[in-house]
Amino acid sequence: MIGTQEKRQGVDWGRGLLAGVGAGLVAALASVVVRALLHAVLPPLVPTLGSAFVAGLGGGVLYVLLSRVWASPTAPFVIVILALATLDSIFIAALPMPGGPLPRPLFPVVGLIVPIRQLAALLGLGEFGTRTFPREYLLAVTVIHYVTAAAVAWLVPWWAGQQSRPG
Repeated sequence: MIGTQEKRQGVDWGRGLLAGVGAGLVAALASVVVRALLHAVLPPLVPTLGSAFVAGLGGGVLYVLLSRVWASPTAPFVIVILALATLDSIFIAALPMPGGPLPRPLFPVVGLIVPIRQLAALLGLGEFGTRTFPREYLLAVTVIHYVTAAAVAWLVPWWAGQQSRPG
């Protein structure tokens, strides 16, 4: 119709967050299965569950935000999710672990916090420690990163959907 504009509202916050919660739960379960199949004791179970769940929730928020910028947010969303999984894996494999104590309340999401602290150390806002992640568990942590990323990248857009409404 002439003279009307369509205002893209994007994905509703409730749908996006619910999709993120669901994807986080699936990612957490899948991460535990990968950890068991690879007989890995690292990464620890609780941070693996917590980080995968929070990654799903964060993915839901990111998808909602991207849906307000792009008409089709799925491709940029998948690119960002896979890029983050790749950066996390590279940081864990190539850099020393961050120095200093981790605040106790952050323990359940240490899998998300460690790469952020490593990045901060690279930028001079933190410090590196003397330890590195044990090499024998790098495969497990990398597979867990990508299983989580794949679950979030696939399930959040599918469950959240995309809606455009007249403004």
